[in-house]
Amino acid sequence: MASTITLDETSPAADDVAEPFIPGNREILGLEMQVETPENVVLSYQLAGPSQRYVAYLIDFLIRTMMLVAIFMFFIAPLMELLMPGAMLGLFLVIMFLNTWGYYTISETFFKGKSIGKHACGLRVIREGGYPITFWPSLLRNLARSADSIIFYGVGITSMLMTRRFQRLGDLLAGTVVVQERSLELPRKPIILNKIKPLDKNEIGSFLPRDEVLSLIDEFIGRRHVLTYERGHALAAQLAKRLAKRLHYSGDEKKVSQYPMAFLASVYKTFSFSQDQEEQELVDEYNKRSEMPGEETYE
Repeated sequence: MASTITLDETSPAADDVAEPFIPGNREILGLEMQVETPENVVLSYQLAGPSQRYVAYLIDFLIRTMMLVAIFMFFIAPLMELLMPGAMLGLFLVIMFLNTWGYYTISETFFKGKSIGKHACGLRVIREGGYPITFWPSLLRNLARSADSIIFYGVGITSMLMTRRFQRLGDLLAGTVVVQERSLELPRKPIILNKIKPLDKNEIGSFLPRDEVLSLIDEFIGRRHVLTYERGHALAAQLAKRLAKRLHYSGDEKKVSQYPMAFLASVYKTFSFSQDQEEQELVDEYNKRSEMPGEETYE
């Protein structure tokens, strides 16, 4: 899922936004769908057209057919001589129900809105508000699949062509849309480590941040220019306070509360290269001792 963050006009990255989204504007018919969240973040999605969705359906149909054949050969066939015809018919209908509706509902609920066919085509089901799909909306949209599939999915395709967001009847009923997944690489600015001072070892305890935490700091500071100053400061302050507490930091409190991003950069420099520095110190110490006069070396 790709998303675009609405930036403040004073942000350096604001110039990269060609047409900012203005709430209340009339939506234009097209493949783009924009949703504004309560946090004033605008999410931009590219809708999936009927042809893409039909290809995904054919892939899923092939997989479901193979599953039915396997179930019939290894499960139903051995029971045909043990069960009465009526029981066999009932069992077959239950399996058909699970194969048709259960396959999509389970896939979309537990695999982030994707079935195997949707994954192969780069598609995903989400809620109209941009939220991930959950069990009940997925069950509702797939229960309506029987109506959409009339005349070889002619009803569903007609509904998609007549709606603004290419929604079939099940989507309209459950409030869902199918979108294309797009990868978005945010611009980065490197951390200039030679201008950052590491933390004083006398002001911190023995706690060592995990590599995941250091990677998070690296990613956050590298994309600091994308956020406004207020938003970046608020996000950095949360992590800085927690790290200062875990590190038992006894230095200047203002560095944590007033300059949290600088504190995070100091933490990154302190611990990301600490092991290399210790190894280099051991090498230097060994070389120093080996050069001292009066010491003998043994082979």
